[in-house]
Formats: sequence, C-alpha cells, structure tokens
Amino acid sequence: MLFWSGIDYLPVAAYDRLIPSHLVFLENRDIIHVEGLKLEDIEAVIYNVHCLPLRLLGAKRSPIRCILIK
Repeated sequence: MLFWSGIDYLPVAAYDRLIPSHLVFLENRDIIHVEGLKLEDIEAVIYNVHCLPLRLLGAKRSPIRCILIK
C-alpha cells in the first residue's frame, strides 16, 4: 500500500532556514516523494499510480511522468 502526503502552499520560513524535509521522507524506503503534481482536476477516488522516471546516469533524482489509472 502506498500513502501520499503533500502540501499545496509555500513555507513561511526563509529558503536557507528550511529543515531538509526531503531527507526525512527519503530515509524511509516505503515513501516515494513526488513534487509538482497538478491534481486539482482529479477526482478523489482510488487509482493505480505509475511514476516513470527519466533515467539520468549518476543522478539520485530526476523528472518523472506520473500516470493515474482508475
């Protein structure tokens, strides 16, 4: 089972004083961190989610394409 969490606003802290939240999420391998999804027009039902990363040699992260299947 995959659990999603996210925010739809910017933090009030200055950029250089933010806690590295990405590291907190990525320490647990059961959580996949995905940013920048446009979900405002998506119906709130159960989907199969397929995230297709761009393979970049030596990279720890990359742009992805997410596909939702009802």
